[in-house]
Amino acid sequence: MTTLFIGQNIIHLKSVDSTNSYASELLRQNSIPEGSLIYTFEQTNGRGQRGSTWESEPNKNIALSLILYPSFLSLEKQYLLTKITSLAVADLMAEMLESTEKNGRIKIKWPNDIYVGEKKIGGILIENSLRESQLQSSIIGIGININQTHFKTTNQSTSIALLANKEFDLKLIMERLCVYIEARYLQLKANKLGNIDFEYLQRLYRLNTWNHFSSNNELFEGKITGVSDSGKLQVILKSEEIREFDLKEIIFI
Repeated sequence: MTTLFIGQNIIHLKSVDSTNSYASELLRQNSIPEGSLIYTFEQTNGRGQRGSTWESEPNKNIALSLILYPSFLSLEKQYLLTKITSLAVADLMAEMLESTEKNGRIKIKWPNDIYVGEKKIGGILIENSLRESQLQSSIIGIGININQTHFKTTNQSTSIALLANKEFDLKLIMERLCVYIEARYLQLKANKLGNIDFEYLQRLYRLNTWNHFSSNNELFEGKITGVSDSGKLQVILKSEEIREFDLKEIIFI
């Protein structure tokens, strides 16, 4: 590992229900160095947002969790962790798909999914522990489809192997991901928020295009204009009203 601290302490699990759950238990019981990496190639009960599960064929994909201590971030700015993690995964995808026409179609679907075109290739689940108004610790959970070529939801999921038409070394990709995460985390610590926000918007899925959404059983048409500092999706309606939506308040149609 060529990083300074991300992935320098590694815990490899042959099989586990959820790397995030394992990391959470570690934090309760021990003092763990920042940047510690817990990974497996067989996650049996991967978790996503809204209680969703993550479909992953054994020994085909990567599932990992990183432990960070971002005490320099206020509670109001915790969504920045999602931004930099999403950008790091997008950075990795851009490297892996550099020689394909899919490179420019790598997008971040709010709040925590990575898409290539209209298909999901990765997901992120960040779980924060708080102390007063500061972040005490963060578990950064990431799942990426690498070599899996058959999905139950074929029309919704894809993998790097399907897009690049070849298989990849799982450990090598994981090491490259750690490099990108460290670079983005250091960018955040250096307070380069303007750069982070700009790059995030450039990758934001369906930005500035009219789309159909659902909220509280109401169907409406809107255009995504950005994401607020607190992580809410900003959508302008046909009436020119700008509304902000939290995680469970809006559904993409």
